[in-house]
Amino acid sequence: MNNPINTPSLDVIIPCYNAADTLDRTVVSVLNQSACQRIILVNDGSTDDTAARIDALAKQYDNIIAHHLPANSGVAFARNFGALCSSAELIAFIDADDAYENGALDVVPSIFALMPNLSLLRLKLRAIDLPARYADHPDLGKAWDILQMTVGGNMIFRRALFLGCGGFPTDTLFRSLGGEDGALGIALAEMSAVGTLFDDEHRGVLHYCRDGMHAERLLDAYLFGKHDPRITPDAAAYARATTDRIKARLDSLKPILNETAIGRRPLILTYAD
Repeated sequence: MNNPINTPSLDVIIPCYNAADTLDRTVVSVLNQSACQRIILVNDGSTDDTAARIDALAKQYDNIIAHHLPANSGVAFARNFGALCSSAELIAFIDADDAYENGALDVVPSIFALMPNLSLLRLKLRAIDLPARYADHPDLGKAWDILQMTVGGNMIFRRALFLGCGGFPTDTLFRSLGGEDGALGIALAEMSAVGTLFDDEHRGVLHYCRDGMHAERLLDAYLFGKHDPRITPDAAAYARATTDRIKARLDSLKPILNETAIGRRPLILTYAD
């Protein structure tokens, strides 16, 4: 006798900033995911044709929801806004210049249903057009594994936990330098079970490489010792403090969620004269 599991619902959130040239490719890849309930597009104050393209896609497909922020607020804010607009149990984030491989999300709801302790799942990143200076480096595998564990475009969260974390940190430092996805991801990896589907047999995210991409900075640092001068010791310490702040927020929930004497409690207070 079959015993089907009750799989959670899943929305995909795409923050969009000046993404008119690549957005259709990303959206089509999400439309091909049978596990996706809705696609939430968040226009982050774009100055190109992104707004018009988002509205056209929402008009064409019933499961696409379009939102427009009045001004550019950064990718973290756009992602967080999309999460607030979702009602799904799971939320996946993908960047507007990447794409899912066919069926990449199909198994995701079942994994979360079978592993109720899982906070976050990361999909494999497959590099497209990775420059030879990286692709031919003997230590690329190690650096790429770090990249897969710190970017935001391959993450699927339990939405309730994501909101409990406060979402992606929107501090000015992260908006100028990036790294908000790493700060949140590290916090969850140090506080909870984080699943990875990095083996070649699993379908994942096609990561289209270009000059100036955020991955360049990480790969340059780990493979060639070339560090961004803006990432000072103070900046690194601030990022670590942000991770610790997220961990403290999660830790503060434990006494509440682990309480056994639940329900109404009349409180008796005595006030000093």
